[in-house]
Amino acid sequence: MSYSLIRYSIVPIFISLVILYLCCLIPANDIPEVSFEFFIPMDKIVHFCMYLGLSGATAINYIHGKRGLVNTQKLIIAAFLLPILYGGFVEILQHYFFPPRAGDWFDFLADMLGSLTALPIAFQYRNYLKKKHIQ
Repeated sequence: MSYSLIRYSIVPIFISLVILYLCCLIPANDIPEVSFEFFIPMDKIVHFCMYLGLSGATAINYIHGKRGLVNTQKLIIAAFLLPILYGGFVEILQHYFFPPRAGDWFDFLADMLGSLTALPIAFQYRNYLKKKHIQ
């Protein structure tokens, strides 16, 4: 295993473990109720933010390490496709292995939207670093 792979993976792995803990290992009864009213359920906003953070941190970590000179296909796979698949995997784990937690398609949709929202931010950062590196 190369040093660069480990260097680019530490932050996303840590965030992934936190997400797994929050989504699967905390009993549903121990999750605090939020009395804040919004037209989107608060748990969907939390899922969105977790995956925005996961994808964003993965992308920024990789882009920064490569000074903006990244392989776009690797960036999309590592920072967006893998977190989306991870979100689906967590929902399946919740449904089958962590009762009374249940998998939820809307949680998965919030995960996907969070990951995809990080995409334009990552590309803006990449473009900024590429320009900075060229000058």
